[in-house]
Amino acid sequence: MRRAPGRTGFSLFSSLARFRHVARAAWRALREWSGDAAYDRYLRVAAAKPGAQPPLTPAEFYLEQLNRRYSRPTRCC
Repeated sequence: MRRAPGRTGFSLFSSLARFRHVARAAWRALREWSGDAAYDRYLRVAAAKPGAQPPLTPAEFYLEQLNRRYSRPTRCC
């Protein structure tokens, strides 16, 4: 099949592939923004450290994160 000069070769497959790529990127950005990907990031970093302790479970990780967030004094009033 020959293309006419100046046509870009638009196809449904390339359009769907591009949509999937954009949707995945948006989903990853949303998970990072909301903090949902924090545990996945923690696991990647923990696996990269040689001789480290076993990684925390998701429940332990989120408790640790909450303790870290709320144990510092606030500078309000």
